[in-house]
Amino acid sequence: MLFITIIVLAFLITKPFLPALITGAIIAYLSYPLYRKTLQYIKNKNIASFAVSAAIILLITIPFLIIMSLVLNEAYVTYSTLSQQNLATNFMKIACKNEEWVLCKSINSLLVYFPQGNADYYMQAMIENITGFIINNAYGLLSSIPSIILNFFVMMFVVYYLLKDGDIVARRIRNILPLRESHKEEVMQKFHNVTFEVFYANLSVAALQGLLGTIGFMILGVPSPILWGAVMTLFALIPYFGTAIIWLPAALNFLFLGYLQDNASFTIKGIILILYGALVISTIDNIAKPKLIGRKAKVHPVLVLLGILGGLSLFGLIGLILGPVMLALLMTFIDIYEKEKQELGE
Repeated sequence: MLFITIIVLAFLITKPFLPALITGAIIAYLSYPLYRKTLQYIKNKNIASFAVSAAIILLITIPFLIIMSLVLNEAYVTYSTLSQQNLATNFMKIACKNEEWVLCKSINSLLVYFPQGNADYYMQAMIENITGFIINNAYGLLSSIPSIILNFFVMMFVVYYLLKDGDIVARRIRNILPLRESHKEEVMQKFHNVTFEVFYANLSVAALQGLLGTIGFMILGVPSPILWGAVMTLFALIPYFGTAIIWLPAALNFLFLGYLQDNASFTIKGIILILYGALVISTIDNIAKPKLIGRKAKVHPVLVLLGILGGLSLFGLIGLILGPVMLALLMTFIDIYEKEKQELGE
């Protein structure tokens, strides 16, 4: 009873930091080969672990800062352009240069039935709502910065010590497993295979999506296609954002330009980019990833897909790796149980 109480209390103490602890453990495991190579040149474990941890911090923060800089710059340029055109108060004048156009006449005829029969009024209200939403979310993000920094510190603290004491931790985990030695090896090998295959599959598919995005942008004439393809690769690794955060604004920009300039070529490019982005760039993720992981790690694609979706819902970003790994380990334990049952039956 005392032991169970201690376990429950330990869980409650660590619960707020579980995502950071699990993420740190996965990152440490994935970067352990790099740590072993670093030890060949830096013999001191503390310094080698610190060097690898510092490299991981730079690998995480530098792309994030670059992406944020690019996105904020584009947002500022777009906002400045719309402000100069005074879109909020002159929407119909800008959008309907030809008031005899069927769509413009239809909009004007429908607006008569609304309390405010003015499209500019509703455009202004919509912009104010969007601005309020952005401000509220920005405030929420700013208020969560201390928590994010604390969790990041915990994560890197775990990475540092798991790298330094990795052999000891692995040995203790292996000893704790209540299995035969051969079965312990099977479980450890499955964990290793699935973890690395999921990691490399995510990187490979993200790179493929970035390449497809670059090719599409080049063909359609989007400015700086290589740069935005690289940014698309990074966003492909982030759940709930994905590549659409890059290709969709580019497509909408084409449609907007085509509408304002009465240019069919821009409109066609926008439609093509939406179809290409939705059916090729974004869809390849759901097709290629389960197949890659399933074939190389010998896990059924259905389990991989369920692991990815369920892992994302439960653990966030690290669930991309942890979800498939957990389901693969479950199937491994079931296989071991079946083998044990057959052996007892014989």
